[in-house]
Amino acid sequence: MVANERGQLLLIGGVAIAIVVFSTILFAHSLAVTDGITTTGSADTIERSADREASVERDLGVLAIKARGDDLDGFEGRYEHALQNYTRTHNRVVASSGGTYLNATLNESASLGTEVNQTGTSSKFQRPDPSGGPQNDWLVANDISRIAVFNLTADVVGGSMNTFTVSVRNSSTDLTLSIEPSTVGSGNNVTVDGKTQCHGSGDVTVDLVAGSCTVGSNSSSFDSYHSLDPPYSVKIKNGNKAEGKYRFAAVGTFPSSNYASPVSRVNYPVVPAIDVTYDRPSASYNRTVLVEVDGG
Repeated sequence: MVANERGQLLLIGGVAIAIVVFSTILFAHSLAVTDGITTTGSADTIERSADREASVERDLGVLAIKARGDDLDGFEGRYEHALQNYTRTHNRVVASSGGTYLNATLNESASLGTEVNQTGTSSKFQRPDPSGGPQNDWLVANDISRIAVFNLTADVVGGSMNTFTVSVRNSSTDLTLSIEPSTVGSGNNVTVDGKTQCHGSGDVTVDLVAGSCTVGSNSSSFDSYHSLDPPYSVKIKNGNKAEGKYRFAAVGTFPSSNYASPVSRVNYPVVPAIDVTYDRPSASYNRTVLVEVDGG
């Protein structure tokens, strides 16, 4: 009985050892194969993914440029609509040819940029919050890396003394734009760095990003701040010497002490952030990318 039990134990032990050894050999072999496939596949997959992502990000930039155009109003809605159409078209092609599905949506909270505007009633170009410091000479924003829009219209222009002036400055150089009554005859002048660029009778309109001005029916262009290296600061001097409206959107620092209703700081996607999901049979992953839009 004892001999039989010992024999059974030896047999069971031998079988168990054989199973463990055999399993270990199989497991070791599968790790080697998997490592080989993963290493080779990863390098290839990473390269293909990088090419695909670069192509998608270029497309997102083109869509943003077309959606923005010259009009800030409704940009977010137009861009969202363009992203939806792009996603549908891309995935329709993928469904017929095979590849990576994607979904792209605007992430406003992760986007970069701030907008301030005085677009309601025409008012003096003074500090919106008078308790923040001097009313007539004030800082609009500083540490600016990119400007999306800087438009202003003056329908009342004050005297030639203490002229209404907007300056865009980097660490060493500035561009100074002044709006003042003509000292020769009637009408108003737009002067950039001491040179008259526009003259005429009527309202004055200036686009500092495009480098253009219009007075009445007369228009002209000028070299704007683009020759200056960022970061910039934007300041207004003698804001009580003109009245009108303005709109400014940029990536920078807008001092909270300078703004109060009705001119408030609001988020605006000067540099939009896009949440992109890539989905393929073997993997799915997400990325948030910042899309550069022309201008600034």
